[in-house]
Amino acid sequence: MRPFLLLLILLFCFHSATKAQSGVLVFKKKNQNIQSWVKDDFIHFQYVTTQWIDGKIKRISKDSVFLNCYILRQVAGAFGLPMMDTSWIGPMGVHISEIIGMPGNRFKSGMFTNGSLLKLGSAGYIFLNLFNSLQKGEAVFASYNLRRIGIAAGVFLVGHLQSLKYKSYYRMGRKYSMQIIAAQ
Repeated sequence: MRPFLLLLILLFCFHSATKAQSGVLVFKKKNQNIQSWVKDDFIHFQYVTTQWIDGKIKRISKDSVFLNCYILRQVAGAFGLPMMDTSWIGPMGVHISEIIGMPGNRFKSGMFTNGSLLKLGSAGYIFLNLFNSLQKGEAVFASYNLRRIGIAAGVFLVGHLQSLKYKSYYRMGRKYSMQIIAAQ
């Protein structure tokens, strides 16, 4: 009985040691690795049709990634409380050239870098300045007040220019790329 059990354990160890491994999908910025995925990892990317796709990686070949796609939605559960619902769509094969975008950092707010804080603050200042001037009966476009409104309008313009420059995702191209590293 013991030799049979020992043989069974050796066969199991040999099988797991010689099991074929799949490749690694790597997201790169020039020559620096930003993130990598292997089999059974979850991935979120922008497809060539500009649709954002979520999926669990089932297999990575030399030039393609095979996913089991899903949709994650928030729905009303018992007593109207929100809960997450996962709908599995099915398998999908994606060539790495069909991945055209990756999401930016999910843990970063972007409020300071996308210009919305500058626009909100300057618009609030202009509104409050105009409201107070009208309430006190002062001239809205007096020389001392026009300078303050002009500065706030300039800050609003800087925030607008910043929002035009801000990107919430990484676009594949010269700077960012996807690569598959095949396992040996």
